[in-house]
Amino acid sequence: MYKTKILEFLRKKIDCIDYEIIKLLSSRESLSKDILKNKIYNQFNIRDKNREIELFNNLHQFSKKNNINPEFIKKIFKIIVKNSVIIQKKYKNKILDNKKKYLCAYLGPIGSYSYAAFNYISKNNKKFLISDEHYNFNSIIKSLNKNNCNLALLPIENRISGIIPEVYKILKKYKNIYIIKECYLKIQHHLFTPKNCFFYKINQVYSHIQPFKQCSIFLKKFPEWNKKYFNSTSAGMKQLAIENQKTSAAIGNSIAGSYYNLKKIASNISNIDNNITRFIVISKKKKINQKYPTKITMIIKIINYKINKNNILTMLKKRKIKILNIIETNKNINKIEKTYLLEIKAYIESEIIQNILSNIQKYTKYIKILGCYPIEDNIIKIY
Repeated sequence: MYKTKILEFLRKKIDCIDYEIIKLLSSRESLSKDILKNKIYNQFNIRDKNREIELFNNLHQFSKKNNINPEFIKKIFKIIVKNSVIIQKKYKNKILDNKKKYLCAYLGPIGSYSYAAFNYISKNNKKFLISDEHYNFNSIIKSLNKNNCNLALLPIENRISGIIPEVYKILKKYKNIYIIKECYLKIQHHLFTPKNCFFYKINQVYSHIQPFKQCSIFLKKFPEWNKKYFNSTSAGMKQLAIENQKTSAAIGNSIAGSYYNLKKIASNISNIDNNITRFIVISKKKKINQKYPTKITMIIKIINYKINKNNILTMLKKRKIKILNIIETNKNINKIEKTYLLEIKAYIESEIIQNILSNIQKYTKYIKILGCYPIEDNIIKIY
């Protein structure tokens, strides 16, 4: 009986490795599509024989280093490369058929959570989306306003830290930008170090301000660590890889950890397990689709908010309009006026909504409609 349990345990470990291999192969296929898009956009040759020679040379050396038969690995990767070529040929035709190409700006570099959200959106979009990597939010919005890109992807809200202040300011400040899509990403923050770093030697940690907030419970255990802020999690991890300091760590995701060849020393360090960030795609062109259940997002400044906030909410409930979200954005208790981000399940061009918006105006100083777009239910998971 005991021997059977050991065998079952070992088989389960094999199963876990097999599932991980399949996941990695899926990620590899996705990356090969991204590479193809990049080559087409930059007018590079699709097939690169020198790259293939380099790949097999590296695999040969790595196989020997890990005590595995190089010829066995060569056979496996010949199949993998052949499959990538087949996928790229099919995908190339799809790309070339779609003559109009859209540039989408997001917060980079490679390995950021925005990068993961962009990959999901680009794979589930009929348009041919090209990545446009930026290093801060101001650069993204400047690119959109100057028509250097067609779309911009921004994180707007996190389940732990709430609304992202920089993004809210952009939505409030700039005219003629509209939310046309949303997506939700499950955030799994991990702590990474260079390969030969020990936990007890860490004295500083790199990341974006949001992960510092979202991992505050974990970080309180190490008050001696100095925090160094970066424009994105991947920017911090990139810097960590460049410096290769044995006393530094970075908070980020496994994609960036693998890309920058870092060691994971603590997993899932967010304050809550179900840590989700909501992303929005914005455009200078309105896009309203009546086929799906839609969400209307608006900013409203309410006069005499203690009374009129309830008047507005009561009006919506009476008309059976579902309130999805209402977030107070300026928390100065001395003010008579307050500004809210209000989201409702409704279609902007319906007669009921037009009537409600007209009636709401008497309780508000202003209303800014940020967009009417399909409600997204799926949650993207990255590891």
